[in-house]
Amino acid sequence: MKAVKRIAIIGGTHGNEKTGAWLLKKFMKRPELVRREGFETVLRISNEKAVERCVRYIEEDLNRRFNPVELADPEKNSYEALLAKELNEELGPKGAEKTAVDFIVDLHTTTSAMGVTAILDSENALAWQAATYLKAHDPDVRIFTWKGDTGESDFVHSIAPAGFALEVGPIPQGVLRADIFEKTERAVHHILDFFEKLNAGTLEERAAEVEVYDSVTLLDFPRDEEGEIAGMVHPELQDHDYKELKKGDPLFMTLEGAVIPYEGEEPLHAVFVNEAAYYEKGFAMALSRKILKRLSWSDSVAPAGEASTALDEGNP
Repeated sequence: MKAVKRIAIIGGTHGNEKTGAWLLKKFMKRPELVRREGFETVLRISNEKAVERCVRYIEEDLNRRFNPVELADPEKNSYEALLAKELNEELGPKGAEKTAVDFIVDLHTTTSAMGVTAILDSENALAWQAATYLKAHDPDVRIFTWKGDTGESDFVHSIAPAGFALEVGPIPQGVLRADIFEKTERAVHHILDFFEKLNAGTLEERAAEVEVYDSVTLLDFPRDEEGEIAGMVHPELQDHDYKELKKGDPLFMTLEGAVIPYEGEEPLHAVFVNEAAYYEKGFAMALSRKILKRLSWSDSVAPAGEASTALDEGNP
């Protein structure tokens, strides 16, 4: 078993999500806030040019640029593709036996009412342990499993053997809000505390049954024959992320005011409801299934790249 030696906290992956970038600026001015025994905390504002311009990206979404094939392709030379390769060399490289950092936490905000959500895209034991610890110390935290709209683990945190993204909202793009800032900072401190205790062998928790929202599908807006959006998220669903949708529940409302109900036979939960950034990606929300994950661990440090055999799905 090896100790976790370097953890990266990343912000500004999307330049119009100010919270992460400004929290990193705070930590850079006061590094003692993220200093813990037993490991080094690396601080990185990932897309500084996009942050300066307060835009999501310069040419293309940085948080979808970490596919190994694309990272190795010399013809991928957009601003974000080159930046992804730079970050991969600095913090990875992805998939290597030895990487520069052991764990990445990537800080995001959302216009959706998701509160504090840890987004995991693998069964990596260390990522699940950290997320479970975070939820245990902040019961309002939710865990959402999702590989994004690409269906692959192409997020920036995938550079490291383990990691996850934090989504905190609701907050408009390009805005700083003190409550969202404080929630994000508190979550970061819990995660750093976890690694300090893990390395020291002083974790309080030994086992947990965790409620998880497991992504099932992405759902687009209703559209007309020309492909234009022809309806909006229904008022009863708007600002109610994680609400259970049952067949017949209001889902969308057309521009003329007609209700379009949810037609699925299986009750599912809506996540990323009406996220502004996903209009360009062509979906209105993600639908997820609520399950239970059972997790247990000892004080020993798990190998950073090892998938857990202690995780299994419970009943919804």
